[in-house]
Amino acid sequence: MRKQATAEVLPQKAKKQYNPHLDMLKGFAILLVVLGHSTQVYTANGNFDNNLLFRIIYSFHMPLFMFLSGAVAAYSLRPMNWDFLKRKFYQLVIPFMAWYLIGYYFFGTYRHIHFLPYIHKVLVAPDYGLWFLWVLFLNFCALALIKFLSKWLHQWSYLIVWLAIYSIPTGKYGVGLVKWHLPFFLAGYLLFTYRDYLAKYRKFAFVTSIVAFPLLVASWHRLYDPSIVTGLGPRLARHHLADLGIGDLGTVHTYPITDLFYKYLVAFCGIGFTYYLLMLQPNRYVYKVLSFLGLYTLDIYVSHQLLLQYKLGTSWLAIGTSFIAALSLSLALGYFVLRRIPILSTIFLGGRAKPEALSFKK
Repeated sequence: MRKQATAEVLPQKAKKQYNPHLDMLKGFAILLVVLGHSTQVYTANGNFDNNLLFRIIYSFHMPLFMFLSGAVAAYSLRPMNWDFLKRKFYQLVIPFMAWYLIGYYFFGTYRHIHFLPYIHKVLVAPDYGLWFLWVLFLNFCALALIKFLSKWLHQWSYLIVWLAIYSIPTGKYGVGLVKWHLPFFLAGYLLFTYRDYLAKYRKFAFVTSIVAFPLLVASWHRLYDPSIVTGLGPRLARHHLADLGIGDLGTVHTYPITDLFYKYLVAFCGIGFTYYLLMLQPNRYVYKVLSFLGLYTLDIYVSHQLLLQYKLGTSWLAIGTSFIAALSLSLALGYFVLRRIPILSTIFLGGRAKPEALSFKK
């Protein structure tokens, strides 16, 4: 009973203060997002999948963002009820739809597809654009369901809800994206909720990430797995381990599980590697810049793709200049325009206002 009581106290303790380092990490993550899209658009001959910078960024950057979103949620004082979800709907889904409408006209999509089929396409495949906002909202819905079920299922509710979502036989409407990203979101939430209790494992996690991530990311590819994974199939079959029976419940195919484990391992090691490097007391000005950007990640995320067209030269010069232009212009748009006009803030930023000034004393 004493251990259970301790576990119940820890979440409340974790919510007493906000971790300012999360803003710095979010600032670094949004840099990866913009740089990754610049690399994707302007890599020579469109061969971005073989660009090493693209591969490193895409191996973990959106899982990192989901992890940090879960970490921020761990500090929330709001009860995760219906009002909480309505607030998240206004903050995430309204901008998600609003920027799709902007893109519909900005990119000239209206010349090729009528409005209603376009909206249907957005709903069926949200990864057509700003999918992160929709998936993050669904993750909050899953977390609210978990907290509700925890009254009866306790900590098992996390596993049960994730398995229930993973068993949904479709990837449409963002379900496939939730299946992949929910573990990162929940990991961030749980690690920061129970951070005091889990602190004793921090060194092991960091050492593992520092050693494993450079080795794993060197062979990571968005379109296929390395030979260390693909070679497991024949080996498992040779040892009669490709299919494992679990009684009356059916048969488990081990190779897809191994493949999924590899992908999660790369992403989680990338998150740990990044977290460790940025916690090594960075330069005060670097800390200040990243923390400032961390307050405007939504502003940059929702509009930067509209601004990638402003660049100079080709190849690496185009990547660098488009990155700088998209980052600075999207930040300026949010800071000087969207956050200062209430109606625009409500529609395009979910009601975000200009943050209070930060103190960067260290």
